[in-house]
Amino acid sequence: MEAQVIEFKRNDKIDTSELVKNTRKIRDGLISPAKEYVEDEVVKDHAAEPIKKLEDIVRISKFLISQGRYRDNMLFIVGINFGLRVSDLRVLRFSNLINSNFTFKDTFPVFEKKTRNTRKRKKNRYITINQAVIEAVTLYLEHTDNVCLSDYMFYSNLGRPTDGPLHRNTIDQMLKKIAVDLDLNIHMSTHTLRKTFAYHQLAMSNNDPRKLMLLQKMLNHSTVAQTLDYIGITSDEIEQAYRELNLGSEKYNYLANSNIIEFESKVI
Repeated sequence: MEAQVIEFKRNDKIDTSELVKNTRKIRDGLISPAKEYVEDEVVKDHAAEPIKKLEDIVRISKFLISQGRYRDNMLFIVGINFGLRVSDLRVLRFSNLINSNFTFKDTFPVFEKKTRNTRKRKKNRYITINQAVIEAVTLYLEHTDNVCLSDYMFYSNLGRPTDGPLHRNTIDQMLKKIAVDLDLNIHMSTHTLRKTFAYHQLAMSNNDPRKLMLLQKMLNHSTVAQTLDYIGITSDEIEQAYRELNLGSEKYNYLANSNIIEFESKVI
């Protein structure tokens, strides 16, 4: 439905589509504040969320670069483009991505830590290096001296690149602080990187069922439903299902302003 515009004498304009949001605000005097604290017995949701807006991804990268945090930007970009678990991501070395003649590889194998002990048949996962990763790695190298191919890409600030990679808890804290610094309404953790990769793989394909099955295989999930739930698609659809039903409301019910046609059933 197109938003109506109300014009006033002073030529002020109000977009009435914004007024719809105010229907969730109760008018003053209809209800009083709580007289006692009420605590519901629910499980606290700790699930990490993907970064669904492309503009938020760009904001994070620009924020890190503006602060001269080229390693952190490289970690973020590599994480959301490779879709690796943090246990495999944190131990990557430059030699995984770059050949001995200093050219970027097209693909490289990863023997994933979590699945190496569960799969009967030992198998590598092959990662393809895209242009976004090349840009982030190159930017880091341009601003960092004395880097060797054998160095960890994401080394700890406590020592040299050869001393060891970042701890997963350090990465987790870094992502959580980014969400706070940029006022992102996203539950961020190390899983956010992998979930962002999966979410945008599916979005890029316009929810192609074949891509969904491919993601299931890439993420090593047992079912498609598990993959949808992991990405956050299921929860989005459940929320939308509740929000759009509106039974009992003449103005907001699911048939209002829709192309859905009601058919009368015929008794034979």
